[in-house]
Amino acid sequence: MNVIEEEKRELPVYARPEVLVVGAGPAGIGAAIAAARNGAKVMLLERYGFLGGNLTIAMVNPMFTFHDVKGKQVIRGIAGELVNRLVALKSSQGHITDLTFDNASMTPFDPEGMKYLLFQMALEAGVELLLHTWAVGVQKENGNVTAVIIENKSGRQAICPQVIIDCSADADVVAMAGAPFVKGREEDGAMQPVTLFYRIGGIHMAALRSWMKQNRDLLKDSPTDEEIDSSEAIAFLGLKELVKKGMESGEFPKDAAPRILFYQLPVEGQIAVNATRLQGIDGTNAADLTRAEVETRSQAWQIHNFLKKHVGGFEQSYILDTGVQVGVRETRHIKGDYKLTEQDVLSNRAFEDGIACGTFAIDIHPPEGEQQIFTGSGKAVYEIPYRSLLPAGLDNVLVAGRSISATHTAFGSARVMATCMGIGQGAGVAAAAMIAKQQTTRQVDTIALRAALIRQGQYLIGMDDPMDADPGLVLNKGEGSGVTASHFNPFKDIEHG
Repeated sequence: MNVIEEEKRELPVYARPEVLVVGAGPAGIGAAIAAARNGAKVMLLERYGFLGGNLTIAMVNPMFTFHDVKGKQVIRGIAGELVNRLVALKSSQGHITDLTFDNASMTPFDPEGMKYLLFQMALEAGVELLLHTWAVGVQKENGNVTAVIIENKSGRQAICPQVIIDCSADADVVAMAGAPFVKGREEDGAMQPVTLFYRIGGIHMAALRSWMKQNRDLLKDSPTDEEIDSSEAIAFLGLKELVKKGMESGEFPKDAAPRILFYQLPVEGQIAVNATRLQGIDGTNAADLTRAEVETRSQAWQIHNFLKKHVGGFEQSYILDTGVQVGVRETRHIKGDYKLTEQDVLSNRAFEDGIACGTFAIDIHPPEGEQQIFTGSGKAVYEIPYRSLLPAGLDNVLVAGRSISATHTAFGSARVMATCMGIGQGAGVAAAAMIAKQQTTRQVDTIALRAALIRQGQYLIGMDDPMDADPGLVLNKGEGSGVTASHFNPFKDIEHG
């Protein structure tokens, strides 16, 4: 075996926070702010120089989905507060309709405004930040992770918390502690593909809307003039046949998504593009990620040239920026005390220990082939049980975000950023309760936890709800055809069962 032996050394302890949150993506933001607001001394660890994860680093846009089809907002709390403050900054249009994509609502935002605001909210809550830092190892004793080993420009050190919330998106702490997990699809380990989001500027939006009216049959569900004109932010989805011809001629990257999807942003003339795609990438493998970064950036340029040639309004446009890193949809799922299933998602299931809600579609970008599973958002509202945050064999670690215990299919709904922030808030309030009462993760009173979350603005199924539905966000359109977007819904017969 080709190995070297690393010299044994003593590591300085950098900090001893009560709660350490590893990863500052949507879940980490929710977890850190919630734990700090509930009285815990919190440190938030992040490997980049700003907060936000997929919100800012991968530039995934817009946020999905805060509302059900009746216009009722079911994701609130810290996530809802974030949107309200973005609107006040003029960094978001707020919650608006997305009639071309079968979503009950969408929430576009400006990533630079997001970066600024996330710092403000974390610091206001009293969260201690440590940026440009990786978690690279752990020490464990009797089911407790007693130290997280970190590395940064200052060297190799240790942080010794009482409670850890693993919001790394890849269950890194859980994996380093030797707790069990699965990757991707249970039967074969296949994972959803990666996508590099990017922004295009310099678009003539009036010309784009005019082109859409003239070419509506190329778009999903052929939106009407009224729908196109009244849309506060264009959501563009379709061009499947045009893309297919482009792939055959070499004009469009053959490994990219087989359709075009983009969203108008708050800044005039800017859109966020979700069209690159690369299958067969393991987001926990550096060699795979390297290949993905190179190939998806090449795809972005090809797709932009394709848009300039074929879609009105793009003639003078330019690529504004690409994500700091490729967006990874799926890697590890912990083996927790409860595994969220697709039946739970589709049947509006509530749990005695539910700590957050989800209402996004089951949306599975294909690990192989072209067809994307998409059930439509807002039709079902379900809860995430606290038990899905509890990794087997660990007593002081919670997991929040896209690596909770869920099947590959259920994960296709629970993985989105608004839901993950809600899950993070649930984990943060639970962690603060553990500190206050000197409890393990499995000793937390989930009835009291739910009551605390409701008091702090979280929506949970069955609560006495004073908030009215938004009539402007009622999804009056029936389920559309997914043909022009390579979508299909295999769950029609069991939805709301």
